[in-house]
Amino acid sequence: MKTEFLKSLGLEQDVIDKIMAENGKDIEAHKAAAAAKETELAAANQTIKDLQETVKKFDGVDVAALNQQISELQAKYDTDISAAKLESALDLALVAGKAKNPKLVKAALDMEKIKLDGDKVIGLDEQLESIRKSDPYLFDDVKPGPTLNSGLEHGDPLESGSVDKFISAATAAAGIPADQK
Repeated sequence: MKTEFLKSLGLEQDVIDKIMAENGKDIEAHKAAAAAKETELAAANQTIKDLQETVKKFDGVDVAALNQQISELQAKYDTDISAAKLESALDLALVAGKAKNPKLVKAALDMEKIKLDGDKVIGLDEQLESIRKSDPYLFDDVKPGPTLNSGLEHGDPLESGSVDKFISAATAAAGIPADQK
């Protein structure tokens, strides 16, 4: 809108100024909106350009083959983790079973019959019992050592303060008659 058009309508100058000021506000608002849309359009164009460059990097890549490789690697990973868990559980079970050399005992095991169910090793106990019977030297069986029986009550013989009780107990344990001291 132009000032001359408003003057031709017979409007006063102060009314024309107010109309032009209001019109200027509208024009500035539309300019700001247009500038925002231009910025948005430039960003969208840049994104499209970046995506096109990214797609060019993967041009000729077989997605199905990549998915197959991922599946194979996942299966290998799962197998390796299962084997490591079984080995660890087996080592712990052999140590708990008092194997002197777990590596030797493990070599005597039929690993096809041993499975891991959670934290429990299945099929191991029967094989360990068989190996324990056939090769007991592979296991460290704790047997109580020899005991010494003095023939008297155990405890501190000097508690009562009498050395004579200790001497008489020692001579009695040695088999020396009390009158031959």
